[in-house]
This record gives sequence, structure tokens and C-alpha cells, in this order.
Amino acid sequence: MVERPQDLQAWLDRAEGALNAGRWAEARDLLVPAAHWLPRVPQVQHHLGSAHLALGQAQLALESAQRALAMAPAQWQSQLLQGRAYKALGKMEAADASFDAVLTLQPGQGEALVAKADLAMNTFGLPLQAIALVAPLLQRPQHAVDAELTTLMASLYDREMSATELTQRVMRFSKQHMRLPQLQLPPLPPRRSAEVRPRVGIISPLFCNSPVYFLTIAGWKHVAKGSDIVVFNRGFKTDWATAAFRTLSSQWLDVQAVSAEALARRIHDQDLDVLYDLGGWMDPIALKALSAKPARAMYKWVGGQSMTTGLDSFDGWIGDPWQSPLHLQHLYSEPLVNIPEGYATYTPPGYLPSLTPPARRSRTPVVFSNPAKLSRAFMSLLRQTVGPICFVHQQFQYARTRAKVESALDGSKARAEFICPTSHRQALEILGGFQTMVDTFPYSSGLTAREAQAMGLQVKVFTGELFCERHSLHLR
Repeated sequence: MVERPQDLQAWLDRAEGALNAGRWAEARDLLVPAAHWLPRVPQVQHHLGSAHLALGQAQLALESAQRALAMAPAQWQSQLLQGRAYKALGKMEAADASFDAVLTLQPGQGEALVAKADLAMNTFGLPLQAIALVAPLLQRPQHAVDAELTTLMASLYDREMSATELTQRVMRFSKQHMRLPQLQLPPLPPRRSAEVRPRVGIISPLFCNSPVYFLTIAGWKHVAKGSDIVVFNRGFKTDWATAAFRTLSSQWLDVQAVSAEALARRIHDQDLDVLYDLGGWMDPIALKALSAKPARAMYKWVGGQSMTTGLDSFDGWIGDPWQSPLHLQHLYSEPLVNIPEGYATYTPPGYLPSLTPPARRSRTPVVFSNPAKLSRAFMSLLRQTVGPICFVHQQFQYARTRAKVESALDGSKARAEFICPTSHRQALEILGGFQTMVDTFPYSSGLTAREAQAMGLQVKVFTGELFCERHSLHLR
């Protein structure tokens, strides 16, 4: 243990300065001994928990938040920290309860409302509830940007406005809030020589078992033959797919807990010939960093590729004639670069089940989708069908998520069957037992539709104008 300094306040001031500057590892290393010296000071525990959470150490963050709350139960900031730690640990109901506790202690607290809205949309599948939760914040300068972004993203799933109107709103938002006007990066010099291997950067929070792996890994295996791949990892999840990306990379940079400006500088320092963004609207901080164009050329590809980024720093948007036909260029700030054969190549996992004979497949239609995609219009269509419908997704474990479906089907529990797979392997095994998958709209299936096709299912397809509304169009 570090010896207690004579000037303890100066030590704490250094820790607070590191926290405020986002130097999380430094802050943690200063606060760990401080928590030992001052075991009865809740604020020290709270700050330590904040540093742990920023570094992806969710369990340690939870323990620090709970120690702080044991000493100061009315400290709503520690309730908020506890909720965020629960969320990072996948304990979503506990997280939601913590955010409710914040709102009890501090009615209308903006960060708690934004956090609850995120859970409502991305965990419980209730985008309209997310919009309602943040509506009061649209007029508060401190939280208006987060509230507007939440509203725009939720509107991708269920909305009244047209695709053109939503796109215009996103472009205005991006122009106003997704720029770094004070950051001026020095121009990168021209490439040194055509004989030098190109440096190709890829950035995403999902270098793991996700669509980013299944729809892009074949491309990166090809690129790695003639280029050095530099990975900017924005996520904390690690699995077998992460290992595959690591194998292909010549350099791996963990940049999860840095500001947009610092991230832009880190990317610029790597002297990249081209950068591919695989995060999109899943990672607004990274998009803000990319607004400074820290690489010689930049392209938007798979990953949060629901609709235009609204940025003018990209050299192209990688799509295809189905996903992004040229007559819809007005919906993109990025120039459309369409690949005739298809914008992505599906690489199935080794555990993709063998094809189930048609005679053994269920005739019940299956909806295998994030519940947020079950829009009012889509559920109205299902309500007109006859017989049961099977809904497959791990998020149907939540009572409120099942209730949304049952209510939309005229309150009939008999019409909705729910299956909650606990792994991707199990989900595919379940999906392969059906004959027909009904795709959602306006937000359609991307990876799932390709998986269904690979397992011999018929996919009933609908379409719209935005990129995310045309994911399964090529299956027709």
C-alpha cells in the first residue's frame, strides 16, 4: 500500500483533476489508496467507482458505488453510478430500479431520464417510451443534445415522420452537435511510396460476436493480405470473434475511455491511408472524432449503419443497389459507393446448425428481432393474421417487453409465443426449426435475415427508404 502523504488534500486534488480530464487509469491509481486512507468518505468511493466504470471494471464500480451509498444513501450521484454499473454487468432490471431511485431523490434528473430512455429503447424494446422519457429534457440546455439524439434514434424504429424528414433532422443535428470546430489537425502528407503496405484503420465498439464480425470479417481477411490493419477498439466485450480481429491486426489500440478530441488525435497519429467506421450511431463519440477527418480517406461501413451520419468528412458510404440505390443519394451526406454483388459478405459461425428438413419445421411464423423493431405498423399487420406467432429474442425475458407484444395483439396472450435464447448458438438452433420468418419494418433485419436464409427459411420482406429499412431487400 502506498504510504499516506502528508498533504492528503493535494493528493485528492490530483485525483479529481485526473477524473475531470478523463485520465481514468491515473485517477483510479490515486483513488485506490485514498479509499484505504479515508474509508468513511463516500465521495472518495464514488469517484473511485466512476474511474473503474470508465475503465470497463463494472463489478469494481458497483462495489464502490454501494460502499458510497451505504454511507450516504441520499447521494443520488452514487445511485446513478450504481445503475450504470448494473447496466454494464447486464443486470438491466436492477439498473432501471437504480435510475428510478435517482428520480425519487432528485425528480426530473436529466442523466437518469436519459439512462432510463436508453434501457427502454435498447433493452426493453420500447422506443416510444424512450421518446416520452426524454421529452421534458429537449428544452433543457444541459441535456437537450442527449434528449434529441435519443429521440432521433428511437424514431428509426417507430415514427410518424417520413424518411426524408427524419434524415433532414439528423443532418441538422449532426451539423450542430457532431463537429469539433476547435480541433485543427495538421494535414497528413501524401503516401510515402506505393511499395509501402497501406495502413488501414477500423474502429468500432463491437469487435466481438456481432454483425460487425459476421458481415465484415471476410473482407478484412482479404485486406490483411496486402495491408497493415490498425484496430481502434471502442468496446469492452471480448470473445472468440475479438480474437479473430486481433489475429488480423498489425496494431490493436484500446480507446474506449477517451474524449472525441483525444480519439481524433490518436487516429491521426497512426498515419492511416484509409479508415473504415464500423460503429456509426452506436458510437456518437467516435463519429464526433471522425468529423475532424483524422485519416487520409474515410468510409462508413457495417455497424450502426442505420442511416447517414450527417457528416461531410467521409469519402464514401459503402452500400449496394438494394440497400442504397443511387436515386436515394439525397438521404446521405456521404457519397454512395455501391458494390454490385452486395455491400457485405456473410460469414457463418462454425456452430451454424445443419438444415432442418422442411417436414420437421414449424409452420408457425417466427419473428426473430430486437423488440424495439416491433413498430406499431408492424404489429398492426401481425394483428390481422390468423393463429399464433412465435417471437424469439433474449429480450423477451422482460415482462414489460412481452406485455408490449401481447397488448399489440389485442391483449391476447394465446397468440404470442415467446422463446428467450441464452446464446447466439441457441438462437440459431431455434430459428432453424421454422419455415417462415416475418421481417420487421420500418427497421428491418440485417444479420438475422442472412442467417435465416442460410438455414433455409423463407423471409417475408418489407421495405422503405432508409438504409436500415432495406436490409433484407436483396432476399426477394
